[in-house]
Amino acid sequence: MIWFSYASPIVMIAAVWISYRIGKRSRDQLEQQQGQGDIGQARVVVQDLEQISQQVRRSLVSHHASIVQFKERISKLTEADDADAMKELAREAEQILQPTIQLASQIAHAYDDIRQQTDQLSSPEQLRTDPLTGLSSRRGMEDILKMLIAMKSRYDTRFAIALVDIDGFQKINDEFGHVRGDEMLRSFAANLDSTVRETDVVVRFGGEEFIVIMPETDLLGAGIFGQRLRRSVDEKLGLSISVGVAEARDEDTLKSLLSRTDSALYSAKAGGGDCVFQHTGRHIEMARPLKNVSLPPAEDTTAEETVANTTGV
Repeated sequence: MIWFSYASPIVMIAAVWISYRIGKRSRDQLEQQQGQGDIGQARVVVQDLEQISQQVRRSLVSHHASIVQFKERISKLTEADDADAMKELAREAEQILQPTIQLASQIAHAYDDIRQQTDQLSSPEQLRTDPLTGLSSRRGMEDILKMLIAMKSRYDTRFAIALVDIDGFQKINDEFGHVRGDEMLRSFAANLDSTVRETDVVVRFGGEEFIVIMPETDLLGAGIFGQRLRRSVDEKLGLSISVGVAEARDEDTLKSLLSRTDSALYSAKAGGGDCVFQHTGRHIEMARPLKNVSLPPAEDTTAEETVANTTGV
């Protein structure tokens, strides 16, 4: 690879540091659990669940207020029989629909967090592993991203992340049940894990959303990965996905990076799904689509090499 001779020392340092930090944190937690027992672990879980429930409750209250106001507007406009007012009503309906989608995603994440926290009460060693798919969990992801952000600040490295959502997944659960839904999630996770490079980290973010952390990858490379993954999932699983990607910027925190990536994903979902959007740091745009070309294996491909070898991009 063109960049490998320059980046490999940094990548090796990062890999060693990640392994050390995860291992150290796990050992520290086990020592703490041995000293405090299961009661201490239970307290942590209860606190996390309280935070989750409070966040969902606040969102539900706010959204309920919006719906009540909208119903009042419908009653008044129906009586007035005003065509222009009805058009305005349609625009208001679209504005209400957007937080509805976000709230549904938030509830799905909360449910997944509760299930993970419950598993941790009996299996503390699964703290950083998603029990359904075997991928890294959100808790492990946060440590890795914080470390990469620190590395970027100190050594001027680069990395990007992709947030992936399975389109229409709720319909699968509704029509075929949660058992079939879980099977689909495991199949999707396996396909996703086989698509990334060995240096990438795949995380189950919650519900049907997954995150891919890509060291030494720019925004172009992240967009190419998203398009390649979208094609692979369609061909192998018959599913469509929406992807939002963003490259870490100098001023990014963990929260701001995830927020930008989530905004890109929301734009992909709002655009009808089955597409890839990217956040440039200033605006959101659709990622460059791939034409009918054969792509090299993910493990041996950088963004620069892919562009050089695919004239249809």
